[in-house]
Amino acid sequence: MIVRILFALTLVAGLLAPQAAQATTPPVEPTPTTTTTTTDIVVDEANPFLPENRDLSDCVGSLQRPGCGSEARGGWHQNLVAIIMVAGLLIVFGRVAWGVRRSQKNMAITTESD
Repeated sequence: MIVRILFALTLVAGLLAPQAAQATTPPVEPTPTTTTTTTDIVVDEANPFLPENRDLSDCVGSLQRPGCGSEARGGWHQNLVAIIMVAGLLIVFGRVAWGVRRSQKNMAITTESD
């Protein structure tokens, strides 16, 4: 009951509060600028995950195609994260299984004693 009251009060307070996303000045039209576009990529700005010697459109897809990967992808960091994730899942599901077995054992004991 108290949760419903708090939810209703929060909802009313949120709807009645002044909106923070209101414009204070009209938007300014961008001025057209003349810039020269270059296709050269500076080495510092290059993406290490994109293939250097293949067209990017050849590598688009849900599966990684041969020759489209990079040496910067993967490594021991990725393996460590995968191992930690699997260990965490095993701990969580192990605790759930242990709790289910324990509750089933407790239910069996209470039905035998009746």
